Amino acid sequence: MYIKSFSAMFSAVRLLFKRRRVLLMLLLAWAGLLAAIYLFASTREATISQLLLTLVVVIAAPALFFVLQAVSVTYADGSVSGGRMKKLVIDCLQLIVVSLPVVVVTLLAVYGLNKVQAYPTVATTLRYLVIAVIAPMLAIQLWIATTNSGLRSLVRGLRSVLSRTFAPQSVLVYGCGFLVFAVLPYVLLQIGASIQRPWLEFSVLTLRLVASAILILLGWVTTVGALSILSRPRA
Repeated sequence: MYIKSFSAMFSAVRLLFKRRRVLLMLLLAWAGLLAAIYLFASTREATISQLLLTLVVVIAAPALFFVLQAVSVTYADGSVSGGRMKKLVIDCLQLIVVSLPVVVVTLLAVYGLNKVQAYPTVATTLRYLVIAVIAPMLAIQLWIATTNSGLRSLVRGLRSVLSRTFAPQSVLVYGCGFLVFAVLPYVLLQIGASIQRPWLEFSVLTLRLVASAILILLGWVTTVGALSILSRPRA
């Protein structure tokens, strides 16, 4: 289990940096997604132009998000390195379809846990597990299965998808990736330093933000790529 898991993670990292066009595509999509989120949060809906900008951002942000996921799932087998944009668009649409049930079930589960009055600590722990672990792992496996075999085959093979979601290898890979794309960025942003010079403090803050953003991107992409490698028949 350990050998296969760490081998998949190493292969995912190596293939990502080997395919520079894919890496550039991911960086551009990630930068666009962050910019869209910033514009959505900072734009006030007061004028017609601002309303149009908000509408564009609302459409662009999910599109860029699923572009990231589609490339993350498929880059390890080389299916996007040749610039097959038609396949990328189809994969994004399929990923949106299979993600909707996961989002609905997750929202219902969180809503139900919020209603639990007894054992608040247990309810809070379960809520974080659903949001940060169970839902992402299930979504990743659904994305992988859909990209590999299509929506029709996904319905027939749903049981195997669920079994792979919580298999020891998948849990280990996701746990290691979680340290990179979630824990390390959080720690990096929480590090406090007393700097007297404003320009130097601003520079350090900018560097920390950029480093955190890169860690989130690379950690998530390689985690999804490693899980995609493990899902191959030869794995």
